[in-house]
Amino acid sequence: MKSVLSLVVLYLLLALLLVSCADQEVAVPACLQVEVVGPDCAEGWYVLQIVDADGSGEQRSNQYIGQLQSGFVTTDNLPEDLRHSGKVAYLALERNSEYGPRCMAIYMMFPPVRVKQVCSGG
Repeated sequence: MKSVLSLVVLYLLLALLLVSCADQEVAVPACLQVEVVGPDCAEGWYVLQIVDADGSGEQRSNQYIGQLQSGFVTTDNLPEDLRHSGKVAYLALERNSEYGPRCMAIYMMFPPVRVKQVCSGG
């Protein structure tokens, strides 16, 4: 009887934990205006310039940790239709700390990012 009661209590605690985790809102990166500069040094990587229109560099979108500000970044998951120099788009970007481009000669290294979402407009 004690083992059945222990299992019931365990299931109730796990259910409570699951519900409390589900209630938390997931913060997402803000949509930023970017311009495609061109290919980076490694195949499949593209350099983007983040255009911070208001110049404030403020943290947006629920204080998303790692929100990017103006500057240059590089990505390997840029959608095919955006892979042209001079192309302007609104993208939600996230820092990619797992890997970056491998370049033989390092002229300029940019922080690697992942495109999380293509946004419509600004």
